Amino acid sequence: MTTTELAGRRVATLDWALAQAVPELPRANALAVLDSALHQGLADADGLRRAHDHARGRRGVARRHVVWGLADARSESPLESFARLDCVDEGVPPHTLQLPVHDHGGRVVARGDMAWRYRDGRWLVAELDGRDVHDTPDAVFADRARQNRLVATGRIDVLRFTGRDVGTIGRTVRAALHR
Repeated sequence: MTTTELAGRRVATLDWALAQAVPELPRANALAVLDSALHQGLADADGLRRAHDHARGRRGVARRHVVWGLADARSESPLESFARLDCVDEGVPPHTLQLPVHDHGGRVVARGDMAWRYRDGRWLVAELDGRDVHDTPDAVFADRARQNRLVATGRIDVLRFTGRDVGTIGRTVRAALHR
């Protein structure tokens, strides 16, 4: 194991810390940690590969092999990671994350957290509303206006979820895709 100094203390380097933590964490939390490391630029794909290699042979790592491959820098919050894993578990992994949505003039009016393309070319967008960001009155009004911009394109269906919905998000998405 390699270490580095942080605030006057010896600590495991990120790759070793991930190798130790990921096998011990619940699946959704493990994915959120990996996504966060990528999203914050603390690790890249090579760093995650090294961490995964370090983890091989550790107790619990076999249960987490799939999670290492799902890590994605485009996930911007633990809720997005939890929701994505819920969808993967239900057999409807998103086609893309952070989908830029353009108005009829080609201007980007919003980004969708997770998106699936319908056969007819339209999109189903799932928006994940965490309490920290989306609970203030101003945020509620901004989210409403943003959803209106998405729907006004005529090419987007929107589903909205909160942390309370984790565990049912994949089923809801699957039902929407197969209606």
